[in-house]
Amino acid sequence: MSNLTPEEAVIIVNAYGETLESLAALTPPRWESSEAYQRDVMNSPDPVSLFRRTYDVSRLPYSKNAIREALHVLLAHSEVDLDMKERLRMGLVSLDEFVDGAAE
Repeated sequence: MSNLTPEEAVIIVNAYGETLESLAALTPPRWESSEAYQRDVMNSPDPVSLFRRTYDVSRLPYSKNAIREALHVLLAHSEVDLDMKERLRMGLVSLDEFVDGAAE
């Protein structure tokens, strides 16, 4: 059971979302062309790894645990629609991109 209210969870999740948006805006595309993209994906033994990025955990506005807890609070809230719940789940997945001492 969480000690966070839904209102507190929204504040935390919104700050986390802003962080994700700012990092996405700063990250250049990895491929110059669709041909380069297709070549890399087709030749990679682990194509999913081509899309993984890591960021230092210090970039997060709150601790990973606080963000995870806030995401779970909102996922469990009955008034959150299905589209938003899917975005919250993606936020949980993206949280794994933040690690100690990441080389960005």
